[in-house]
Amino acid sequence: MMLAKGASGAMTLITEYDAVGNRSRWLRLEPATDGRAVVLVEVDERKPGIHREMRYEITASELIAVIRAHGVGLTAVAVPT
Repeated sequence: MMLAKGASGAMTLITEYDAVGNRSRWLRLEPATDGRAVVLVEVDERKPGIHREMRYEITASELIAVIRAHGVGLTAVAVPT
């Protein structure tokens, strides 16, 4: 029997910098606190003095289904263990 666990770890997808090198916008994937979902966090500080943060949540199984349906399949190579 295999034990399934929820989402873990975080990953930055996009980071944008302004003309002086300060981070102005970034998107990252991170697990929800219960591990049942994945959260896309978008932070936008492109307008001076304004910090906007949006969060979008999707279950890990829904994200896997979206990638399988819309992603490009890559050839897998079997590596002996």
